[in-house]
Amino acid sequence: MKNESVAILDVRSYAVSFFLGSRGVNDTFVFYGSHDEGYEGFSKDGFFDVESFRDAVVNAVNSVRQNYGGEIGEIFVGVPSPFISVCTKGHALSFPSKRKITAQDIDALYESGLSELMRSERCIRRSNMYFTLGDNRKYFSADDLYGVPTTLLQGALCYYFVSDTFYDIVTSVLGELGIEEIRFLPSSLAQALYLLPDKRREGYAFLLDVGFLTTSVSVVYGNGIVHEEAFDCGYGTLLVSLIQRLGVEYETAEEILRAANVSGGSVPKDLAWTSDSGELSFPMQTINDIVKCGLDVMCENVENFFAKHYKEKSMTVLAVNPISISGEGIGGVAGATEHVSGRLNRLTEIVKPDLPYYDKPAFSSRIALLNMALSDKKKRSWIYRIFNGFGGKKK
Repeated sequence: MKNESVAILDVRSYAVSFFLGSRGVNDTFVFYGSHDEGYEGFSKDGFFDVESFRDAVVNAVNSVRQNYGGEIGEIFVGVPSPFISVCTKGHALSFPSKRKITAQDIDALYESGLSELMRSERCIRRSNMYFTLGDNRKYFSADDLYGVPTTLLQGALCYYFVSDTFYDIVTSVLGELGIEEIRFLPSSLAQALYLLPDKRREGYAFLLDVGFLTTSVSVVYGNGIVHEEAFDCGYGTLLVSLIQRLGVEYETAEEILRAANVSGGSVPKDLAWTSDSGELSFPMQTINDIVKCGLDVMCENVENFFAKHYKEKSMTVLAVNPISISGEGIGGVAGATEHVSGRLNRLTEIVKPDLPYYDKPAFSSRIALLNMALSDKKKRSWIYRIFNGFGGKKK
């Protein structure tokens, strides 16, 4: 594979996407091949059908391989929230005398903190909410610490562990495809760092990733996730509600959901959705009520999440920043963002990649994973390692 490109496997709750990409000009990306493959999906408790998932991965990878002239020896895999557990830890290292902070000191802080956690799962990534040097100032980037003399290095650290089930399944199927290197990336963290501005993350920021079958809510601070939870709700569950309540087929439910609009207010009693054949007709108010009910279930889960983790904290502090919403499950329902905002009594906003063609919430996870993978690959380059071997620089 070309040195400047990476291979990404984006695992979502309704399909997997496999593609190759590199950086372009002006913060854009260049793609060399892409294939989406549907499968049975997963819930917050795991895959519905492991073989279906394995087949989807094989088909997606082989489809791209057939049209790509190079070798693919390494794949970055996005791990969705239900298969990730996040653990936070405040940790410190003290030195006998003042010394200038280097990249090795930051690594030592992370490794020491991880050792104290004594977790049995595989840690696939670590990040920081912030660092301090014994004073009250917060450093959100490790680069700002390099070269600063201190006797104390402290960090509010985040560790991301992948479930054994997900790890075993993915390594098995990719190993059978001859992939030598597999690197796992937390999908929610990748999206938070790519979609949410740095300044937003210097206070509590919130990301709601609405998928097809599952939705996750993440509390982000600095470069780390403080709390995260996944629950079974999404675009697909809205379709199921329409199918069950209206007695229609799946394809018809899709057409009905595209026609719904839950932005607020009532609709004329005589306004109805009618099929192309004219055989089926349902009042739009009934349709909107069914969709709103499904969205309310999602909102109840979000409310329970905040009550669970932030019951003792001032809601004024937590309500300063809006809830940023992304994912393929939000863009297809007209008025969903407005309804969620009213139901939660919180400001909401749609976040998506600022890129031509890919400027849709449905592309958020794959673009964010590509951005993270390319950054990781750059950090593994020989020139980057040599530079940081001397401690980096203070900006």
